[in-house]
Amino acid sequence: MLDVGTGTGVLAIAAARYLHRRVIATDVDKVAVRVAIENARLNRIAPLFRAIHTPGIRANAIRRAAPYGLIFANILLPPLKLMARPMARLVAPHGRVILSGLLPEHANAAIAAYRAQGLILERRFVLDGWATLTLRRGA
Repeated sequence: MLDVGTGTGVLAIAAARYLHRRVIATDVDKVAVRVAIENARLNRIAPLFRAIHTPGIRANAIRRAAPYGLIFANILLPPLKLMARPMARLVAPHGRVILSGLLPEHANAAIAAYRAQGLILERRFVLDGWATLTLRRGA
Protein backbone atom coordinates (compact mmCIF):
# COMPACT_ATOMS: atom_id res chain seq x y z
CA MET A 1 0.00 0.00 0.00
CA LEU A 2 1.05 3.57 -0.61
CA ASP A 3 -0.25 6.63 1.27
CA VAL A 4 0.56 9.86 -0.56
CA GLY A 5 0.42 12.97 1.64
CA THR A 6 0.24 10.99 4.86
CA GLY A 7 0.31 13.88 7.33
CA THR A 8 0.16 12.28 10.78
CA GLY A 9 -0.03 8.82 9.20
CA VAL A 10 -3.53 8.06 10.43
CA LEU A 11 -4.78 6.49 7.17
CA ALA A 12 -1.60 4.49 6.61
CA ILE A 13 -1.58 3.27 10.21
CA ALA A 14 -5.24 2.25 10.07
CA ALA A 15 -4.71 0.41 6.78
CA ALA A 16 -1.62 -1.42 8.04
CA ARG A 17 -3.39 -2.45 11.24
CA TYR A 18 -6.64 -3.49 9.60
CA LEU A 19 -5.20 -5.19 6.51
CA HIS A 20 -1.95 -6.46 8.10
CA ARG A 21 0.04 -5.26 5.08
CA ARG A 22 3.12 -3.12 4.62
CA VAL A 23 2.57 0.52 3.79
CA ILE A 24 4.79 3.28 2.51
CA ALA A 25 3.68 6.72 3.66
CA THR A 26 4.98 9.88 1.99
CA ASP A 27 4.75 13.57 2.72
CA VAL A 28 6.41 16.79 1.55
CA ASP A 29 6.63 17.99 5.17
CA LYS A 30 9.59 16.66 7.19
CA VAL A 31 7.78 17.25 10.47
CA ALA A 32 4.76 15.27 9.26
CA VAL A 33 7.03 12.35 8.37
CA ARG A 34 8.61 12.37 11.84
CA VAL A 35 5.16 12.54 13.46
CA ALA A 36 3.88 9.69 11.27
CA ILE A 37 6.86 7.50 12.24
CA GLU A 38 6.27 8.18 15.92
CA ASN A 39 2.54 7.48 15.55
CA ALA A 40 3.31 4.17 13.83
CA ARG A 41 5.60 3.26 16.74
CA LEU A 42 2.95 4.24 19.30
CA ASN A 43 0.37 2.15 17.43
CA ARG A 44 2.74 -0.85 17.33
CA ILE A 45 2.82 -1.19 13.56
CA ALA A 46 6.33 0.17 12.96
CA PRO A 47 7.50 -3.09 11.27
CA LEU A 48 4.77 -2.61 8.64
CA PHE A 49 5.29 1.14 8.21
CA ARG A 50 7.85 3.11 6.24
CA ALA A 51 7.63 6.90 5.95
CA ILE A 52 9.48 8.86 3.28
CA HIS A 53 9.98 12.60 2.97
CA THR A 54 9.49 13.33 -0.72
CA PRO A 55 7.53 15.62 -3.00
CA GLY A 56 5.26 13.60 -5.24
CA ILE A 57 5.72 9.89 -5.87
CA ARG A 58 8.86 9.61 -7.96
CA ALA A 59 11.25 8.56 -5.18
CA ASN A 60 13.22 5.39 -5.94
CA ALA A 61 11.93 3.66 -2.81
CA ILE A 62 8.36 4.18 -3.98
CA ARG A 63 9.04 2.85 -7.48
CA ARG A 64 10.99 -0.16 -6.19
CA ALA A 65 8.07 -1.28 -4.00
CA ALA A 66 5.55 -1.09 -6.88
CA PRO A 67 3.11 -2.28 -7.97
CA TYR A 68 0.64 -1.38 -5.25
CA GLY A 69 -2.73 -3.02 -4.74
CA LEU A 70 -3.94 0.08 -2.91
CA ILE A 71 -2.86 3.70 -3.17
CA PHE A 72 -4.58 6.46 -1.27
CA ALA A 73 -4.01 10.18 -1.43
CA ASN A 74 -5.77 12.72 0.75
CA ILE A 75 -4.61 15.90 -0.98
CA LEU A 76 -6.01 18.70 -3.11
CA LEU A 77 -6.79 18.62 -6.83
CA PRO A 78 -3.73 20.37 -8.34
CA PRO A 79 -1.15 17.88 -6.99
CA LEU A 80 -3.51 14.96 -7.65
CA LYS A 81 -3.74 15.96 -11.30
CA LEU A 82 0.05 16.27 -11.57
CA MET A 83 0.45 12.79 -10.09
CA ALA A 84 -2.15 11.04 -12.27
CA ARG A 85 0.28 9.53 -14.77
CA PRO A 86 3.05 8.49 -12.35
CA MET A 87 0.50 7.18 -9.85
CA ALA A 88 -1.31 5.13 -12.48
CA ARG A 89 2.02 3.46 -13.35
CA LEU A 90 2.36 2.29 -9.74
CA VAL A 91 -1.05 0.58 -9.48
CA ALA A 92 -1.15 -3.20 -9.79
CA PRO A 93 -3.62 -4.85 -12.16
CA HIS A 94 -7.03 -4.74 -10.46
CA GLY A 95 -5.50 -2.38 -7.86
CA ARG A 96 -7.35 0.56 -6.42
CA VAL A 97 -6.65 4.25 -5.95
CA ILE A 98 -8.62 6.21 -3.36
CA LEU A 99 -8.52 9.98 -3.79
CA SER A 100 -9.87 12.18 -1.02
CA GLY A 101 -9.45 15.71 0.21
CA LEU A 102 -11.31 16.92 -2.86
CA LEU A 103 -13.99 19.55 -3.01
CA PRO A 104 -17.07 18.03 -4.69
CA GLU A 105 -16.79 20.50 -7.58
CA HIS A 106 -13.23 19.22 -8.25
CA ALA A 107 -14.19 15.53 -8.41
CA ASN A 108 -14.93 15.47 -12.16
CA ALA A 109 -11.54 16.99 -12.98
CA ALA A 110 -9.80 14.35 -10.86
CA ILE A 111 -11.85 11.58 -12.49
CA ALA A 112 -10.93 12.86 -15.95
CA ALA A 113 -7.20 12.99 -15.12
CA TYR A 114 -7.16 9.42 -13.82
CA ARG A 115 -9.52 8.05 -16.46
CA ALA A 116 -7.04 9.31 -19.08
CA GLN A 117 -4.50 7.01 -17.40
CA GLY A 118 -6.72 3.94 -17.65
CA LEU A 119 -8.34 4.00 -14.22
CA ILE A 120 -12.07 3.41 -13.91
CA LEU A 121 -14.32 5.16 -11.38
CA GLU A 122 -15.91 2.63 -9.03
CA ARG A 123 -17.42 4.94 -6.46
CA ARG A 124 -17.89 8.62 -5.67
CA PHE A 125 -18.76 9.51 -2.10
CA VAL A 126 -19.45 13.01 -0.74
CA LEU A 127 -19.58 13.69 2.99
CA ASP A 128 -19.47 16.97 4.88
CA GLY A 129 -18.34 18.96 1.85
CA TRP A 130 -15.53 16.61 0.78
CA ALA A 131 -15.46 14.08 -2.05
CA THR A 132 -13.77 10.68 -2.05
CA LEU A 133 -13.23 8.75 -5.26
CA THR A 134 -12.41 5.06 -5.59
CA LEU A 135 -10.82 4.14 -8.91
CA ARG A 136 -9.70 0.75 -10.22
CA ARG A 137 -7.12 -0.39 -12.74
CA GLY A 138 -8.29 -3.05 -15.15
CA ALA A 139 -6.35 -6.22 -15.90
